Amino acid sequence: MSDVLYVQKGPATLTEMSSEDVREALTRSDVLLLPVGATEAHGGHLPLGTDTFEAREICRRSAIKLAELGCPVVIGPVIPFGTSSFHMGFPGTITLTSETLIRLLKEVCLSLYTTGFRKFAFVHGHDGSLPSMMVAAQDVVDATPDAQVMCLNWLTPLSKVYATIQTSKKGEGHGGEGETSRLLVTHPEITHPERGIPHHLDPEVMRKIQGPEHIKTGGGIFYATRSYKAHTPYGHIGDPTLAKEETGNKGYDVIVDWISTVVKRDYFG
Repeated sequence: MSDVLYVQKGPATLTEMSSEDVREALTRSDVLLLPVGATEAHGGHLPLGTDTFEAREICRRSAIKLAELGCPVVIGPVIPFGTSSFHMGFPGTITLTSETLIRLLKEVCLSLYTTGFRKFAFVHGHDGSLPSMMVAAQDVVDATPDAQVMCLNWLTPLSKVYATIQTSKKGEGHGGEGETSRLLVTHPEITHPERGIPHHLDPEVMRKIQGPEHIKTGGGIFYATRSYKAHTPYGHIGDPTLAKEETGNKGYDVIVDWISTVVKRDYFG
């Protein structure tokens, strides 16, 4: 019962900092990366907090990369819940309504705005929260005279190179080879690819869930999702048994390079 489940690397998020730490950080930067995760099923091989862990790691690596570029940022508190209604067919999933998530993100940002932050970058770990994140971003801008907020959907650049990173030649998605590989990098103690069951969807179904037409992967159509359980009895899509740490690191590199480029360009000039 007292086993160490996993070790978390720095830099610290705002939750792990003292008020004085934050005060000192604000003398160097008013830019905050906000990781927006989720608590939802990803198959029997991944923890419910997969999206939360991913969002934190993406922000952690991005903060390190940006610091190397002379662009210091602060990592905000990790939001562990999202709009996960379509995963409610699986035990343990927690969902917020869109209205609740929008209000949560808005109030978090306005609190941090009051203490001195002016530029916010929302980084998702769960693409189902993207619509709410975009509305919240606009609400924060509307509520302040000078806040800047952007939502960073890293799935778009990653989807363009997935075929060169992954082993699978079939459609990989939620909890599949790529996502399992990224968790294998950061949380190997609670990631179990060997428990995964290969489960691929018909290409026409996959097109509407995570294909090139879907807006979250760079297309122009938003398909609202009703139920993941209708598509997969396991809670994941793809073949997690193919996951490798190397694949996970390659994926993180693509994500972090893109986020760092955008934040540096738009928030540091």
